[in-house]
Amino acid sequence: MTVARSVADVLDDHVVFEVESIDRMYLNVWQPRLAYGGGVQGFFVGHRGYHYASTALMDPMTKAFVADIDGVVAARGLEVSIQGLVSALARA
Repeated sequence: MTVARSVADVLDDHVVFEVESIDRMYLNVWQPRLAYGGGVQGFFVGHRGYHYASTALMDPMTKAFVADIDGVVAARGLEVSIQGLVSALARA
């Protein structure tokens, strides 16, 4: 058995990390196993220890993630732009 030496070793072939920037940073993370129902079920049941998978289980995780982002933004006095989201919603 081998032990991974770094986070990069652990995430290699499991997570795609893409950074695009000119004067802004966009973070896109793709976890292929979570792209289908069985993978999501495996995450909530196998990894998180729930008895079943439900979209209701995603809500507190999403809210905590957004709250963490808001905390970082507030602590550093950053400005958040949702222009891309507004444009996307306007086209829909």
